[in-house]
Amino acid sequence: MKYKIRQVICLLLGLFILAFGIALSTKSGLGVGPTSSLPYVLSRLVPLSMGTLTMIMNVIFAVLQIIILRKNYKLVYLLQLVVVFFFSFFTDFTLKIVENWKADTYPMQLVYCIGSCIIMAIGVFFEVRAGLITMATEGLINAISKVFKIDFGTMKMIFDWGMVVISAAISLLAWHQLIGIREGTVIAAFLVGYIVRIFNKHFTFIYEFLGTQQPAAQNLAIEIDEKTAPLVITIEREWGSGGHEIGEKIAKRLGIPFYDYAVISKTAEATGLAPEMIQKKEQKIGLVYSIYNQSYAGTQNVSAQDQIFEAQRKVISDFAASGSCVIVGRLGSYVLKDRPNSFHLFVTAKPEFRNQRIAKPLKIGVEQADDLRKKEDIGRRHHCRHFTGEPWGMAMHYAMTLDSSEYGVDHAVELVLDALNKREEFGQNCQINN
Repeated sequence: MKYKIRQVICLLLGLFILAFGIALSTKSGLGVGPTSSLPYVLSRLVPLSMGTLTMIMNVIFAVLQIIILRKNYKLVYLLQLVVVFFFSFFTDFTLKIVENWKADTYPMQLVYCIGSCIIMAIGVFFEVRAGLITMATEGLINAISKVFKIDFGTMKMIFDWGMVVISAAISLLAWHQLIGIREGTVIAAFLVGYIVRIFNKHFTFIYEFLGTQQPAAQNLAIEIDEKTAPLVITIEREWGSGGHEIGEKIAKRLGIPFYDYAVISKTAEATGLAPEMIQKKEQKIGLVYSIYNQSYAGTQNVSAQDQIFEAQRKVISDFAASGSCVIVGRLGSYVLKDRPNSFHLFVTAKPEFRNQRIAKPLKIGVEQADDLRKKEDIGRRHHCRHFTGEPWGMAMHYAMTLDSSEYGVDHAVELVLDALNKREEFGQNCQINN
């Protein structure tokens, strides 16, 4: 019961802080955030407060949810109106607080703008972490994405920028200039979500306060005795470097299981997603996706990539817990970074070597293979940065880094096996458990 009370307190606190951040953004003169743009513009046009218009807008969104979901609509969703009632009240209250605040210079306007983004991010963080009911805005986006099979993040971006377009159109028609939509709108659209992700990672006190577990906070590998832990080898590799083949041959020489595509099939079982979809989305996060993924930071929804990664963490940890094995890819070295008796290997190679290896099985030209390789490298770099916060392929994270183009695949296998033998000579546990 005490945790429920704390959740309610956290929700109300988050709503108040969020409302204050929005109120501050209205004083910056550089524009408000996308979701606040329509009620702000309308409040300048009709004799109703921004909070009142926010309430009306969310009531409409609640009705639309009923129409879209029909028999799948749950009565508990009506609590969204309770949430938005408090938020609307807080919006008008905080607007009164900042009523006489002014930003007379552009640097001060930027301070107000960035400050409002930070405050809004804190509010969103508390609201989302409360884990209770959301406002009707998010509920409508969620309903549309489920019924029409549109990714939630995509739908949220369409919705947010749709609000901006409508607001811009109204302000141009009414005043022949943009009101409430400027560079601050764009800054808020990307900066708030980015800051929320940072808070999710570092503001861990909230999880203990609410009696919940921090998402992806703990390594999922079971605790094992360092002296008896069976050897597990993880291999991160550049595409075309031969890392898969090297791992397969090492596993065969040691007589232990080899896991690469098996991780995909197990992840498919855990998530209910098709193996083809998992293979298409995993380890492929581009810069555009990194920006777009911020759409999820301020919601209780999880992106497909995040869902896949969390499932793969569990799969990798289960494989490692079952005994000695070789695991290729999926940031296995990060997932098992604190596991005793784990040997982490990174395989790289010169571009020319990789291009030839990529081109041959795909039956394409070397130039086309080079383009594909570069795109894949970008995706893997962003994937690593997104989920670990660290650069991909950093040598300090691995027991060994080797260039397969210098030695060839077969000799690279011998080098790794020799390194394992030397490791044992230095007193490191290399116990193999089949």
